[in-house]
Amino acid sequence: MINVAICDDNIETTGKMDSILCNIAKKNFIPAETEVFWDGKHLVDAVETGIRFDIIFLDIEMEKEDGITAARKIREVDKNVLIVYVTNYQSYMQESFSVRPFRFLVKPVDETQMAVCFEEAYEEISSADSYFRFSYQRLNHKVSIRDILYFESKKRKIYIITEKEMFELYGKLNDIEKSLKASKIAFLRVHQSFLVNYKHVDGLAYDFIVMDNGKRISISEDRRRLISEQYCEMEDTFYVDR
Repeated sequence: MINVAICDDNIETTGKMDSILCNIAKKNFIPAETEVFWDGKHLVDAVETGIRFDIIFLDIEMEKEDGITAARKIREVDKNVLIVYVTNYQSYMQESFSVRPFRFLVKPVDETQMAVCFEEAYEEISSADSYFRFSYQRLNHKVSIRDILYFESKKRKIYIITEKEMFELYGKLNDIEKSLKASKIAFLRVHQSFLVNYKHVDGLAYDFIVMDNGKRISISEDRRRLISEQYCEMEDTFYVDR
């Protein structure tokens, strides 16, 4: 079941979007449930109480609490929900980048736009639950790829760092990097010893990156230009709806 939130202070808009999304889900045989909110505060309250959404269609210009403020609060609780901004103005695009929207739709939104966006979001969600599988000390393990912050190589061991745990295995980072290319989640080889999950990168500087757990990881000198280019390409991919 895909759980979708629609947040807009215009009742006519939310009704139209709700109807379009239900039709798209039905046509594509996608089980989906929608919930409508008419201001950002009520949406944030719902998320903070533990209600989980897979996709949020969020208006930016709302009177009580605007979409950018709401999204920042939501990101503190849920780093994985796909946020789709729906707005009258493209000028908000740059300001919205800090919360990593999945797409940016400009009103009036029609069924074709919504269908493309919803289907791409569904594909992203479906692929996000893939696992990294490995063996260590004669036991088989699996870790959700979306939860991995980074891999670190030390001598013959690889350390897998997640938000809550650390795992270890014997192997080569080059082999892990190749195996992860089949995943739709992007990883950056910022250093010979580090492979990081793009979705957990909080910021990029010239010679280091900052992960969303506060960890600062150096970018090796010979990789700085490439990492900068890859990062910019990913920002464009994840933020801008073409």
